[in-house]
Amino acid sequence: MSVFSKAREWDLDIDRYLNRVLPPSPLHKFPTPVSRFLGYRREQRQDVGNVLGAFWSLVGAFCGLAVVAAVFNNTASIHLHHPPALIASFGASAVLEYNAVRSPLGQPRNALLGHALSALIGVSISKLFQYHSDYDSISWIAGAMACGIASAVMLLTGTVHPPGGASAVLAATEPAVRAMGWYFVGLVLWGTTLMVAVGLVVNNIQRQFPIYWWTPLDLRKAKVRDEETVPDARGGLERRKTGEEQKYDQEDEKIQISGAEVLLPGDLSLNAEETKVLERLRERLRKRVDGREKDVDGDSRSERSSTEFTMVPSRSDVDEARSPSGSTYAGL
Repeated sequence: MSVFSKAREWDLDIDRYLNRVLPPSPLHKFPTPVSRFLGYRREQRQDVGNVLGAFWSLVGAFCGLAVVAAVFNNTASIHLHHPPALIASFGASAVLEYNAVRSPLGQPRNALLGHALSALIGVSISKLFQYHSDYDSISWIAGAMACGIASAVMLLTGTVHPPGGASAVLAATEPAVRAMGWYFVGLVLWGTTLMVAVGLVVNNIQRQFPIYWWTPLDLRKAKVRDEETVPDARGGLERRKTGEEQKYDQEDEKIQISGAEVLLPGDLSLNAEETKVLERLRERLRKRVDGREKDVDGDSRSERSSTEFTMVPSRSDVDEARSPSGSTYAGL
């Protein structure tokens, strides 16, 4: 069978590996005035209405872009590289970071890494295509390729940030940006950092930002639930039950169903609906067994009644055969 026959099932999740080594978020340990403006909330609250949301998105977009433009145009070391007054892709980022504050696409991980990776890819493709003698005539190909590769990389790394595609295109097609070379990558990362910093202030006055810094998962709980494996007798890997599984996987706390009986814990009571569900499952198992016997024995199917299947030994008999806490029910 070809290795590509299961291509639809391929899935790369880098968080599956990174979350094992990354420390849990320490924000809950910080003083409330500090943790609040880093996006931490002890209790989640409903977001504000769209009127206040529109107001704060206006304030955030203005302040964020104004801060970036002011820094770019008034820092001598940056001004030496003759950057544009404002990198166009930051406008799209402003909508995500100050408007759609709960969107995964606008969280710090996506904004910072999405922009940085895209800019890096854009500059790399631009440098590669500049070996052509007439680069200007094929710059559109470089831009399209840069955007496509950046999109794929962002998806595989869990850093999808749509404005990053614009950064990749700018790095390959805009002459002023192209002339900056690798410096453009650092400039994009610095500008994005400034926008996130503004978002931490503006977005946390009446809203919450970020919803998470790296992952929405609680890494403290994820590490506890992480499955452990140990070598088995044959040299392979055997799954070891987690503490939570061991807690609930006890013989006297199980419901066991067969075609003949249903065994319940001694102190577990059922309502009428639950009883019907268990009886349906028992009946289905009984019919499965009957069907197999019919296939093997032809017409010599057992004529035992349904009652004979559901009736089980008395409670005392079951207790002697099983455990002191086991119980049964019959004829549901």
